[in-house]
Amino acid sequence: MNLRSLNLYFFSLLLLTLFIILVQKFHSPVEPLLRKISYIIFTPFLKTEREIEEEVEKALLYIRDLKKAMKMIGSYKKLKEELQAYRERVSQYEEILTKLEEDLDFYFPPKAKYVVSKIIYYDPSGEDRFFIIRDGKNKEIKKGDIVVSKGYIIGIVDEVYPSTSKVITLFNEKTALLVSVENLPKAYIYRGGRPYGKLMYVEIKDNVKEGDRVLYKDLTMRIPPFPVGEVIYTGFGEDPFFKEVMVKPYVSPRSVEFVVVFKE
Repeated sequence: MNLRSLNLYFFSLLLLTLFIILVQKFHSPVEPLLRKISYIIFTPFLKTEREIEEEVEKALLYIRDLKKAMKMIGSYKKLKEELQAYRERVSQYEEILTKLEEDLDFYFPPKAKYVVSKIIYYDPSGEDRFFIIRDGKNKEIKKGDIVVSKGYIIGIVDEVYPSTSKVITLFNEKTALLVSVENLPKAYIYRGGRPYGKLMYVEIKDNVKEGDRVLYKDLTMRIPPFPVGEVIYTGFGEDPFFKEVMVKPYVSPRSVEFVVVFKE
């Protein structure tokens, strides 16, 4: 209904009201006839009023239902966002668990004390001479503790702080490990280096050859002989009494995320 129709409607109601007042005030023989005529004339307007009321009621009901629907849509969107965030967290946890399984899938000796930690910082030079783990004095880690991942030696704790520790890797010249060569009874010293480490004090007569595995040697027998690296070169060096033996570490620290610190 447009504005012109509404104006006409309210003007007609006004005329009807005035007419009824006059009829009631002045009684006449034609009063019943006038009432009947009035009813015939204004009934369409009364019907229109009822229709308007019904349309208004329908509109109010529609608005109420629309509000409920919008509220439900908002709740659904919020639930969808929460579900997506939950899926992302689950995916992250699955990745962490997968990485844990890869990095910690090896034998844990029952007599050795250890701490499972996480690498939080790598050598920014790209030479992988050290990395930082997120545990330190708070977990009773000490300088000299052996660091293992994926069942291989990857470094030694060099500096310990309240809640972090610096680990020097097998590529660091400061690294020195007591090791042995598989199937040989003697002990040697592994000296770190880049890109390869060296096996020190290998006598000329020692049957150390390329392809031999170099293993960590713990004199207390608490820590297993975890592999350190593989002999890739043997030859004569400057010292006539000892061989020059180069060792390639098995694992780069950048390929791991979780480590185990075995306490010396």
